Amino acid sequence: MDNEKSIKRAVITSYLSSILIILISIHVVIIVVFFNWENRRIKSEINKTSLVVHRQLQIIKHLNKASTAKIIQKKIAEFAITQGERPSLHINLIYNDSVFSSEHPNFIFNHKKELGEFQFVLDNKNILILKNLLLKFGDQEIYIQVYSDSDEVKDDIISLMNSLFFSSIFIIVISLGLVKKIDKIIQLPIHEITKTVKKINRYDLSERITILNPNNELGKLSIVINEMIDRLDISFKSQNRFISNASHELRTPLAVIKGYTDLLNAGAKSDPVMVDRGISEILKEVSNMENLLKKLLFLARKENNILKNNIIPFEISVLIQELVEKQQLIDKDHAYKIIRNQTSILNADKDLILQALRELLKNSSKYTLENREISIDSFHKRKYHYVVIKDQGKGIPKENLKHVFERFYIQDESRNRQKNSFGLGLPIVKDIIKLHNGNIYVESEFNVGTVVTIELPKSI
Repeated sequence: MDNEKSIKRAVITSYLSSILIILISIHVVIIVVFFNWENRRIKSEINKTSLVVHRQLQIIKHLNKASTAKIIQKKIAEFAITQGERPSLHINLIYNDSVFSSEHPNFIFNHKKELGEFQFVLDNKNILILKNLLLKFGDQEIYIQVYSDSDEVKDDIISLMNSLFFSSIFIIVISLGLVKKIDKIIQLPIHEITKTVKKINRYDLSERITILNPNNELGKLSIVINEMIDRLDISFKSQNRFISNASHELRTPLAVIKGYTDLLNAGAKSDPVMVDRGISEILKEVSNMENLLKKLLFLARKENNILKNNIIPFEISVLIQELVEKQQLIDKDHAYKIIRNQTSILNADKDLILQALRELLKNSSKYTLENREISIDSFHKRKYHYVVIKDQGKGIPKENLKHVFERFYIQDESRNRQKNSFGLGLPIVKDIIKLHNGNIYVESEFNVGTVVTIELPKSI
């Protein structure tokens, strides 16, 4: 719950920070645009007012100084009336060192400075726009100062800031509402994911997350989680099946051992034939159990990534030759033929490769009829070395080929039990080959034979 609150708080803080940054940026742009527009407006009004004053004072060309002063005073009064109580502009007319002002006579700037140019002047911490002009009418000279009203600009700025402030409050309130709405929309699939994941445990992996939208990030996350659960489900089922099959395989030899032990205890130990047979069968089952446990130990080490590899460079052709010679000594019932035995150096665990090849030859001899041929073809092609083992056994039906690398898979339970098969040979071979970044392929035709191809990377 605390984590959810922290996430919500972080989302809201991030969102509001973004909104504030955007608002501040917009406000700065608006203020800059406003001042630029206000500047242009005031300058335009100053120019227009200057032209009007110039036209109205044309009549003083032929007047004396007293009459001129009266005309100027009259025009100033008329201008003040037209501006009203809240003037936007003010005028100072300077004639014969006398000041005629629409605002008050003591308020005057340097009227001879930068004639004809716009100036920015400071008045009680207010910035004003001002323009000085010199008008000549015959022998008469009149200086005109036209400048903006500070109160009007100030009022405009206050109005603008108020508008921006209240609009910002409105936007923030609306944004908070949107954040809550968006938060609900975002949290809904997250809650769905959390609820589903809480239901999942190793005893029940049937639950899956409902994918609302596979194209957004949460949808993709849900797909990945579902795929992970699928893999876990397969892994747990495989583990349970492995334990069940291992228990089943161990149960049979233990039952045989117990049976013969009970038989001997019951009085059969007085019969030498029964004693010999019992001991023989017990030793046989102990050997089977030892073989099974070795294979289970190999698989367990491989599953837990603690299988130690003794990687060394070695010559594969020498290994093939030695393996076939030993197999011919052990198995007199089949003919072994080497088709090709090309030279290649492999960087691999020699003992594991030998174990894999021996297991394949053992499989071939187990299911090939007596006096039939088992061939080995060892050759290299490009970056890989291939070992192809072909037998003339009973073969594997096509529908069963996909299961041959599954642990404890036995095609014919009764016949394979007689041959001491546990269905672990090929899975171990595959694990060994995959451990060396290789591949293994099986082709088979029922009642014709089986071809197993191993592909291993050569040492460069």
